[in-house]
Amino acid sequence: MAEVEKLEVPRFSLAERDRRWRLVRGLMAAEGLDVIVTAVNSGHWDHFQANTRYLTGVGGNCGEASAVFPMEGEVAVIAMGIPPNHYWLGFQDWVTDIRNCNRYFGRGIVERLRELKMEKARIGIAGLYNITRAPEGVMPYGTMRAIEEAFPQATFVDATELMERAKYVKSQEEIDVLARAVELVEKAILAMAETAGLGVRECEVYAAMIHAMVREGGELPTMLQWSAGPEPQGNNIMPTLRPLQHGDIVMNEIEARWAGYVGQGVQPMFIGQVDRVWHDIFRTCQEILQATYRVFRPGLTVGELNQFILDWGKKHTSFGVRPLFHGRGLGDDAPLTARSTSEEHARWELKENTVFILKPTVSTPDGRRRLYWGDCVVCTPQGARRLGKRPMEVIEIK
Repeated sequence: MAEVEKLEVPRFSLAERDRRWRLVRGLMAAEGLDVIVTAVNSGHWDHFQANTRYLTGVGGNCGEASAVFPMEGEVAVIAMGIPPNHYWLGFQDWVTDIRNCNRYFGRGIVERLRELKMEKARIGIAGLYNITRAPEGVMPYGTMRAIEEAFPQATFVDATELMERAKYVKSQEEIDVLARAVELVEKAILAMAETAGLGVRECEVYAAMIHAMVREGGELPTMLQWSAGPEPQGNNIMPTLRPLQHGDIVMNEIEARWAGYVGQGVQPMFIGQVDRVWHDIFRTCQEILQATYRVFRPGLTVGELNQFILDWGKKHTSFGVRPLFHGRGLGDDAPLTARSTSEEHARWELKENTVFILKPTVSTPDGRRRLYWGDCVVCTPQGARRLGKRPMEVIEIK
């Protein structure tokens, strides 16, 4: 193979690759799997490509690829051909078997599985069902059908949870990369505060935030939910052309990606003078977050953390308090808690070096006014350690 130019992009070490491969193969052995095939799906801001990138380093900006990851033998990437293979070879140094399938992913996966003699194997499909925010799965029907028809004697197993378990506890390299992603989030927040003002259109502020992240090497696509108005009802996917007005409340969820890893922050902003109740709501946000940080320690289950937040709200405030937190990593890492938590995720225990975004919401009893503030944190024996550095305050634009 001709020498490939190494691209100047953030990347993980070969030691990190070997750690992941050992971990996943150990889980495969326990489940009796011969090979894992990862779903090719660039949906949900590229989050659904997380398993492919976790195992191969290939991915970003909706680059479509699937991994064929055997218990023994070379790991292969089945890619669409845009970008060309030499780009992916220069983008990472974890795998060298990268194949252009010309968009026929099922055909490319089948070819590699036949080379591995998987006709009667137990084949795990990561992304078949029960992705955190896609319970019906993310594997394309045509791709899955092509694999099943080619291997009628094989046994197919959903390997989604296996991969979620593998990704749950982060290495130091992963934590460092997530900290860099959170740094980009905070650059976007600074750009928001510097750009916003009376009469400035929402889309101008939004554009400044995206620019701040990409200028520093952040990847696209990235989720930036935004909503502004006197009583915003949840976040919108995009900003409008509307100029910001006196008394507006700005709500958001801001993600930034570094080496594919997704940092997230939530930072409310007040434009001009707002009703005093908004300050009271935000003060309660600060109090519940500090209380949550103290109990965020190894051994606590997700269900217990849920209940702690609910109990705190009943004891300490007349406002409504709702749990909201989930894992952070290459995508929508498990577990997830929002309006409800699955029984399986409720049993998950916090472990040292798991990374979450914690952002419990506080609202008036009628639910019309609500706020939340959030930052990514690492679980430690002493409680949550923030990855961000910004003060836990609301931004006020006078």
